[in-house]
Amino acid sequence: MKKIIVIFIMVLSGFTFAQESSDNPFVYDNGTTELQEEDVLPGNPGDVPIDDYIPALLIVAVAFTIAYANKKKTA
Repeated sequence: MKKIIVIFIMVLSGFTFAQESSDNPFVYDNGTTELQEEDVLPGNPGDVPIDDYIPALLIVAVAFTIAYANKKKTA
């Protein structure tokens, strides 16, 4: 149980700093610090086609979790 809590905290700490905009080496220095919606930079990729598949990916993830739990329960 302790391992699960430690892993969960590590994952959450990674999400905390994921969208930090200061000192980001992947955003080009063009004089503005604000990214516009139409700007396509590494920090703002614009419309990403995978966004359309998020509900399907979530359903697949739940199905895999249930299948793994059932397999582990029978083994």
